Amino acid sequence: MRALGWSVALGASSLLSFWATPCPAAVDAGGSLALTADDVYRGISQTCGHPAAQADVHASEHGGSDWTAFAGVWGSAGLSSSPCGSAKELDAYAGYNLALTADLSATFTYTRNAYPGGGYGNPHLLGHRYDYDQFGMSWGVMDRLYLTLAWTPDALRYKYYEGTRREEQDRSAFAYGAQWRQPLVSWLSLTAGVGYDQVADPFGTGYGFWSLGLTHAAGPLELDFAYFRTADRAVRLFGQDSAGGRVSATVLWQF
Repeated sequence: MRALGWSVALGASSLLSFWATPCPAAVDAGGSLALTADDVYRGISQTCGHPAAQADVHASEHGGSDWTAFAGVWGSAGLSSSPCGSAKELDAYAGYNLALTADLSATFTYTRNAYPGGGYGNPHLLGHRYDYDQFGMSWGVMDRLYLTLAWTPDALRYKYYEGTRREEQDRSAFAYGAQWRQPLVSWLSLTAGVGYDQVADPFGTGYGFWSLGLTHAAGPLELDFAYFRTADRAVRLFGQDSAGGRVSATVLWQF
């Protein structure tokens, strides 16, 4: 599960639909295990097109069906032997979900995005990964439309001084997204998403991305198949191994 970003596991939409569900217990815990053909986040492959194993563990406190406070840890590990294909990520998150009306909910989330080992393995970014903080807001409408806004105060920025490039992590940046989920039959849904990300672009301009996919849910098991596409600027920033157009499939089991 990725909060506030389109991933193969439908990040923010999965968060909203899960946490808004009433639970008889005041406090509970859960998680998920997933295997994905490509770890895609906001249109960009984090593993340069290689598969990854992912896991999530979380705890929550419910106030009836009106609100839920939650915290957890999400991790991903690339399964390839290449530098980018073996990339690791470990995110700690906490937040609050509030049912405003029967058809409208809001989620506020803080996430610490961390990359153990530090190496990116992407020559377009000179091998540099950086840890950063992210504050997000999501709105869910009728369990169909999901709108997201994310902000980071410490995004990476490239500066040039007397012909030398310097890296500073002091840039404020935003990411925006919208996703629609349409049930087709009882066991299959169509998803379509679009967004714009300034966080990952070290020059601050940003790039657009979109996705189209199918989701099959059967009890705790979920299967996702999606096509992702980024604007040409993302290809120039991250290279064809990470950006452009790509297809990915994910199997996820919740417990």
